[in-house]
Amino acid sequence: MPKWEIHNKWAAKMELTREITDFVNHLSDFPEKSQEFILFCEREGEEIIIQLAKSHDFKMIMKIPKYLQVLFMQENGSEYVKAWYLHYVLDYIRMAPTLTAEEVLKRTEDRFEPCPELEAIKGFVIENADAIVYDCRL
Repeated sequence: MPKWEIHNKWAAKMELTREITDFVNHLSDFPEKSQEFILFCEREGEEIIIQLAKSHDFKMIMKIPKYLQVLFMQENGSEYVKAWYLHYVLDYIRMAPTLTAEEVLKRTEDRFEPCPELEAIKGFVIENADAIVYDCRL
């Protein structure tokens, strides 16, 4: 994963606050240490997981941890969702060194439901692809 300094740099360029970025960094990398996320999962996670399991869609079931995080971010607001998707895409770029930024975005779109926040991240990453890829793969 890129260092948090990289996440913070690109979040700042998107004009996301440091408070939001810090919250998302901690949730994304240490979800088990986020008391708010744990309470969310205790309150709503069971029903979400049951519905996904009933679908018998293995691909969807494998998405549960990240799916729960997205739903949790939605409760906090659009800027949190943008920050979460940005963090996810930057991590993915780092972890998949043979993929282009566009390929990472396509796979991210395939994994998650369409939303305005993901579209905003997609446009931002494409606009800054060379610099983002460079920073993430240092």
